[in-house]
Amino acid sequence: MAQETLRIQLTYPLERVHEPILYRLVVEFDLIPNIRRADVDPHSGGFISLELLGERENLDSALHFLHDAGIEVNLIGLDSSDEWAV
Repeated sequence: MAQETLRIQLTYPLERVHEPILYRLVVEFDLIPNIRRADVDPHSGGFISLELLGERENLDSALHFLHDAGIEVNLIGLDSSDEWAV
């Protein structure tokens, strides 16, 4: 199957900051993350802007996992430009 790239921003609530969320995306969903920007604070939460590379089915499953985990997911870079509007 063809690989697709999804540009997203994950916004972490405080209670999820200490969990290995990106590790789970790699191991459980066979995705390749490319972190473009991050600001995570163990006292207030934070965000990570990244590209995820993988098969569409795995990307969709990962998005459901993130939603169920209480992590806000926003699509970014939808105009396919090289610049990120974060």
